[in-house]
Amino acid sequence: MAMRRALLALVSTVALGGCQSAGWHAAEGASAGIPTYDAVYERAEWRVGDLDRLWAIASVGLRYVDAEGDRHRDQGEGHFQVVRPETQVALTIGKLGEVYLLLGCDAQRFWWINRTEERVAYVGAQAEARELALDQIGVPMLPTDLLILADLNRWPEPGISGAGEVSRSDRDFDHVRTVMVEFDEPGRRRRVYLNAQNFDPVGVDLLTDSGELIARSTLKNLMRVDNRIDPTRPQWVPTRLVMEIPSAESRVEIELSHLEMSRRRPKAVVFNFDELVRRFGVKRIVEIGLDDPRRIGRAP
Repeated sequence: MAMRRALLALVSTVALGGCQSAGWHAAEGASAGIPTYDAVYERAEWRVGDLDRLWAIASVGLRYVDAEGDRHRDQGEGHFQVVRPETQVALTIGKLGEVYLLLGCDAQRFWWINRTEERVAYVGAQAEARELALDQIGVPMLPTDLLILADLNRWPEPGISGAGEVSRSDRDFDHVRTVMVEFDEPGRRRRVYLNAQNFDPVGVDLLTDSGELIARSTLKNLMRVDNRIDPTRPQWVPTRLVMEIPSAESRVEIELSHLEMSRRRPKAVVFNFDELVRRFGVKRIVEIGLDDPRRIGRAP
């Protein structure tokens, strides 16, 4: 239970700026005032518009308070894997080559497989997922939030519903001057903080509609993804992510390396819950849903 709450805090959450990358230049006059949404959108699209898949090695460090109030530290290594536009995400954490936590999702469901104490898997529908997870198993965030906190999702196009609003930022990023782009989304608000010089992301805030902080990230070390499908298409991803999750009193640090886009990985199995249950020898499945909120069964 202790490990579960904190590791899931990590997750559901989860992944990773600020260098001036070759091949792109900030809009003229951007450093003198507030840029237009069109200008910052162009930069975001240049970074991640073509990022339809990603595989990376992930090093994860945790500091957290468990359900009993005890403080813990933990470290592990695994992989961070993404396929879009289906929004499939997988984060594995382990030691000595043995995976003890797998957090993932496909377009319909999210899951968390925990092998630290007993081999148990939690699975629920993506719809209303955060509220269900928070109420029933203490998960404050979701696998898809890893993409959001790392600013890896495509931004809404200028002029359409959901496009962001650019304003001055009051959040401190170690003397880096920033601007803020705020997006109103169903059930929450998202604020992306950009380096005012080159529009690279340096942090993200997730807030409830009422303004309560859900999670916060700091992003550093933007690196180019090794695109083995089409090397002419550049993608740039923050490789150091520091997250804070107030509801779980957690701090999560993730470092990514060996980033690549290729046809050989991610493999489809990492997004197949039923196959993961079989491969990891899960003994118990907890299904989370509105109609049957906590149905416990044995794995087939």
